[in-house]
This record gives sequence, structure tokens and C-alpha cells, in this order.
Amino acid sequence: MDDSEIEPFLRELVGPAGADYAVFMTATGVRAMMLAAERLRMTSVVLDALNSNRTTVVARSGKPRGELARTGIKVDASPPREEATARGILRLLQTKGLVGKRVGILWHGSKNEALGEGILAAGGRHVFECLTYHYSTVLEPEGAEVLGSIGFRYKAPDEQTVVRLIQEIVGRKRKVDAITFTSPPAAANLFEVAAEHGLEERLRDALRERTDIVIVAVGPSTKNELEEHAVRVDVVPDISAMGAMMNALAEHVMRGAENP
Repeated sequence: MDDSEIEPFLRELVGPAGADYAVFMTATGVRAMMLAAERLRMTSVVLDALNSNRTTVVARSGKPRGELARTGIKVDASPPREEATARGILRLLQTKGLVGKRVGILWHGSKNEALGEGILAAGGRHVFECLTYHYSTVLEPEGAEVLGSIGFRYKAPDEQTVVRLIQEIVGRKRKVDAITFTSPPAAANLFEVAAEHGLEERLRDALRERTDIVIVAVGPSTKNELEEHAVRVDVVPDISAMGAMMNALAEHVMRGAENP
């Protein structure tokens, strides 16, 4: 991401009008924002603005909450674990009051237009937003810097491997017992690849109708994305994390073994 994309967001955040609410959707977004602030020599003013009494800082879930805290930014509110979605954020802000409020939203790799629209419909005065990174099959150097700084290692996807997986699901060429989806884009991109190869409808039907495949979503946002594609979801962990997801899948399988 070019700093020219995030600089206007940061300038508005620290400007005279500031933000009544600052919403952070992911840890990666927080880290990307602070790296950009460092390059723009705005770190101290950004920290001051977010730690001021004027701004209520909202973290979507535990990961952005942890990254904000690690960076030295107070966190004032988060939605319940089961509502760690754009919809849950909107409900939280509505309970706190939105009339006449200015809201800044730092997104992940895609934007949910319904959140900004909902804020304005509830009386919000202004919404300013920024995507600190963009979902892509090609990782730019800036993205590698952000991911590396929080402990991730990037591996580019192999489309032919994805196509083979889809063919195995729809054609029963090999037994697929479970599929885990770790983010909304993971679900969306699977269907995009399927559509490019004329397999979208067959994939949707298979994931909706095949009871021999366990469909797992890492959290509510991913579950919502799958349901947008008319896919049933069998397992969602209480905590949106990889370890919790695998434990929930194991418990689901064990329950099935005990009650065939």
C-alpha cells in the first residue's frame, strides 16, 4: 500500500475535527497504519489523537485489540465475540450513540459498505475510511513488510492446486472430509476461481448439500461470507483464532464418531 492512500485518513484522524469513534478491523491494518505513520513522521500525533478522551477506540476482535495495546493505544470497546463483524460493530456504535458523530474506519483488505451507510442512517455526521492493504494473489513489498512485522510468512497461491481442490469437491475424485475457511476473502476467492473455470454452481451445490464434508469458518465474518454464497457452515469456534478453530473441528468430529 502506498502511503498516499493512508495519509488522508491519518490527517483526518489527527486534524481539528478528529474522530469520535476510531474503528479497527484487523491487527494487520493497525500494524500497517503505524508503519505508515512512522514513515510520515506522524507516530506521536496519531498516538496522542487515539489516546485522547475525545476519541473512542473500537477493536473488532481480540487480534486488533492486542495489536493496538502493543502499540500503546487504549482500546475502549469491542463487540461480543459472536458479533465480531461489521454488523456487530454497527450495533455497538448505535448503543453508544451516533447522532452527529464522526467515525473513522480502518478496514482489512476489503470494505463493507453497509457499515458506513448504517452509521450515516443512524445520524452519524461523517465517515472516513481507509483500506491499509488490498487482497491480492500478488504481494507487494509493503505488504510483505507488514506481514513479516507481525510474524507471518507469505506464500503465493497456486491456482491449479485450488482448481484441483474444487474438482475433488464437486467430482468426489478424492475424499475431502473437512474444509476450513480462515477469512472472508478465502471464501470469496474460492468461488471466484470456481467461476473462472465454470465450476461455481457445482461448488456451491456440493458445499450446501454434501453432508460428508464438514464446513468450518474461523469466525462470524467468514461464516457470513459463506452464507452469502448459500453454503451451510457446520463449525464456528467461540474465539476467532486458528487454534480454537481446529479444536472446534476436532470436537465436532469426535461428537460425530460418538453419535454416528
